[in-house]
Amino acid sequence: MKSFLICLIAFLSLTDGLMGQQAPRVLSNPDPVYPPEAAELGYGGTVTVAMNVDKMGKVKVLQAFGPNAPCSNLNDEKSKRIRDGVIAAARTVVFEPPLQNGKPTEVEMTISYSFDSTGKPAKLGDLSESKGRIVEAGVLMGRVKYLARPDYPASARANRLAGSVPVSVLVDVDGKVIAASALGGHRMLQDSAMSAACRSSLEPVQLSGVPVQVSGVITFIFVP
Repeated sequence: MKSFLICLIAFLSLTDGLMGQQAPRVLSNPDPVYPPEAAELGYGGTVTVAMNVDKMGKVKVLQAFGPNAPCSNLNDEKSKRIRDGVIAAARTVVFEPPLQNGKPTEVEMTISYSFDSTGKPAKLGDLSESKGRIVEAGVLMGRVKYLARPDYPASARANRLAGSVPVSVLVDVDGKVIAASALGGHRMLQDSAMSAACRSSLEPVQLSGVPVQVSGVITFIFVP
């Protein structure tokens, strides 16, 4: 079962040339071999890999985000080992040469890989779970009851770093954030944003009258 979703992201400038851009076709797309830590998390997750696809269709991994780490230990080494396993698989993906206006070009893309609570590949939006059903809810800002204010790291303040940091969160049936991972933004701001996410709370969600866990994204804005 192939477990990733490919999407062209806005590294390409909005020019007339973009109209001729074609997303490259996948030739080889092996599933990751997830380490035991993927099952140990107990709630499944997603790892998103940013990559460059060169004119020959070969991949260079730029960065990886996820999976959600437990709020009790945001630096849990389990998450890093899962990421490493996904990165190893992403490096082996092969595309047809990307084309723009019929000519080979380079593109930057993201691939998202999901695994279920047993540590097996899963389709996006179909994560199995150990504590009741998990609902993929997308952007969660409209359901936030309390958005904690992130600490502004002194080093980031000294460099006047600013911008948004989107954070993927897993929300328990009572609205408490139980796991989080940064999805972007400056690296010096990500830890603070994840910590703030874990101190935030959202409105509980029910599906057909049954409380459910929710996975989605909340965003923190840093202004110097």
